[in-house]
Amino acid sequence: MAELAAALAALAGTGPASTASAATPKPLSPGALGAHPNWFVPPHLLRLPAVRAAAFAAHDSSIEAVNHPQDFDRVYRYGLNLQELASSLSAQPADQLSLLHQAAEVYMEASSLAGGRHAAALYNWAVALTDIARLVRAQQPDEAYECLTAATSKYAQSLSVHPDNPQACNNWGLVLQDLSAMRPAAERAAYLRHSLSKFRRALRLRPGFDRAVYNLGTVLYSHACSLQEALLASQEAAEAAAGTASGGQRGAGSSPGTPLAAAATAGGGDRAASERAIQATFAHAAQYIVLAYAMQPGKRVYADSLAAVQRLLPLPFLRSGPLLAVHPGTEGSPREDWVNCWFGLDSVRMAAVRPPAALAAAAAAHHHASSSGSSGAAGAAHLAAAPPAIALELADVADARLAADPSLPAGAALWVSLHSKPSGIYFVASDQDDAEGWVDALLLLSHLLRTGSIEGVQAALAVRR
Repeated sequence: MAELAAALAALAGTGPASTASAATPKPLSPGALGAHPNWFVPPHLLRLPAVRAAAFAAHDSSIEAVNHPQDFDRVYRYGLNLQELASSLSAQPADQLSLLHQAAEVYMEASSLAGGRHAAALYNWAVALTDIARLVRAQQPDEAYECLTAATSKYAQSLSVHPDNPQACNNWGLVLQDLSAMRPAAERAAYLRHSLSKFRRALRLRPGFDRAVYNLGTVLYSHACSLQEALLASQEAAEAAAGTASGGQRGAGSSPGTPLAAAATAGGGDRAASERAIQATFAHAAQYIVLAYAMQPGKRVYADSLAAVQRLLPLPFLRSGPLLAVHPGTEGSPREDWVNCWFGLDSVRMAAVRPPAALAAAAAAHHHASSSGSSGAAGAAHLAAAPPAIALELADVADARLAADPSLPAGAALWVSLHSKPSGIYFVASDQDDAEGWVDALLLLSHLLRTGSIEGVQAALAVRR
């Protein structure tokens, strides 16, 4: 400690003249560290002007931690100081990596002292592991994968102690996103679902958490791009296979227009459905990017992303699509009539509207071709061409959430509570992802309206960038 005080005095110009070596406190030697020989700050970092304050803080706390290895507060503080010092060394990745490895070890010890129940120690341990993975991923992908896998475990443990930490949920989602890129294609969808669930948990805990909202949008956008690439590859493979087979048949006296040519175009309806699903995923992604931009319009990355995705929105709406809803003329009656309507949600209200012309035509064709007359879950079929008067104002929205009620029609139900109607209104979407998107849009738009930040959404929906 005397050496540290002398060094600080020399740096401040208040002490006697000294040499450069005297201005640097002598680090503890490994032999003096007892059970923790790796707990010390490399001496060359104490001589770097840019990080000297952080290095001195870490050096001082290392002495405290080594001298009191059973004191949680001292050990944990050393981990925090190591992590802060590492964050200042982005231009020196080797030193950064060494400090992060040490910080992870220190957090492990601190967590053990706390019985594995200290949420912040577990959280920071996960952050250190994630940073290690980032640094080693290019050269040591196996170690990066192990660190990311361990980080997910630490985030889970931290949230089991403090479940209402939106930052931990967001970080966990990012780690799952990184892991998905390191897994075989067949496993990525599962990682995607888990990643989206963490971002959603984060934004519902803190509706103004723009990073979680933006992350949700970028993950969905990347997923839509992957789906689009996969569809294109399958189409090219099918066309190549059909061309090869068609050539062989013509050599045997066949001609174009045979059932083989029809087989080459079979599945066109499936491809059209896939293309609509991809378009819907792109629109879903754009919804979150618009909302993140509205929360922080000054962030350049949000503005640039909005410019790239605005054309994917179902303008003039932020979100639109089919939902089952109770016809207002039968609401509250013993036999409520559920109708399939196209809804549009903008910066003011959510209302049943006329469906897009292409979907209305497809729905009419499906209706004439079908003889069952069953409505089923919400979808493009049997859309009400003349929508009933169903609308709710965003200013009236008190809450929105998924609903599990076996008395409702098949599909994924959501419930919207209104200030003017606490019993709320039920809707039924075609699947859970669609229902989650509606819930998020309603919650975030109502939050923006309450906080006076709705102008960004209005601008995005009014002007093509």
